[in-house]
Amino acid sequence: MSSIGPASEQDEPEPDSPSEYKPLPAACFGIDVVCDDARWHPHIAYIQTWLGELGVVLGLPSHGEVSVRLTDDAQIADLNISYRDKTGPTNVLSFPAHDFVVHAGPTDDRTNDTGRFPDVPFALGDIVLAFDTLAREAAAADKPFTSHLAHLLTHGLLHLLGYDHENDTDAARMEAKETALLVDAGLDDPYGDTQPMPITDPDARGPAHE
Repeated sequence: MSSIGPASEQDEPEPDSPSEYKPLPAACFGIDVVCDDARWHPHIAYIQTWLGELGVVLGLPSHGEVSVRLTDDAQIADLNISYRDKTGPTNVLSFPAHDFVVHAGPTDDRTNDTGRFPDVPFALGDIVLAFDTLAREAAAADKPFTSHLAHLLTHGLLHLLGYDHENDTDAARMEAKETALLVDAGLDDPYGDTQPMPITDPDARGPAHE
């Protein structure tokens, strides 16, 4: 998955420009991006590329789809109180469309009541990101914006696949998976620093869709 990371320093493009990232792989699942804040525009190509290649690495079928909503603190705070009864903004929220169960083991399978994945076109769910909180956290941790963005997208997608951190065992499994995916792509381990890149809300998973 190393092709997801930044281009080489030789002939390096402007940060976050679309030319810095490769086209979506042919086997990519669907990625529906809704942008509610113009500050996200320079980062949309990165979001699509990161999620697309992440989906291939995770074995997501091409007939699946993920929705990504790019918003600000005010809008994510509204979602936070409406769906989770929590006040204030957070950096990422995930709304799974299925109740996947992650089984520990070498295959890292996800199953639901219809099998590993549905055989027909299906939605995995929604990931919502707040620009303001993400930018503040990246600056506070002295991390590039896109590095923190990659971490939160990975965190959000894993929530859609059934990963969680409601207890120490589940949290360790999820953090290990995030770290492996990010490090394999050439990014830093977000949990390896003395001041790890934060997940604002330790329970950033919203309720599953009906």
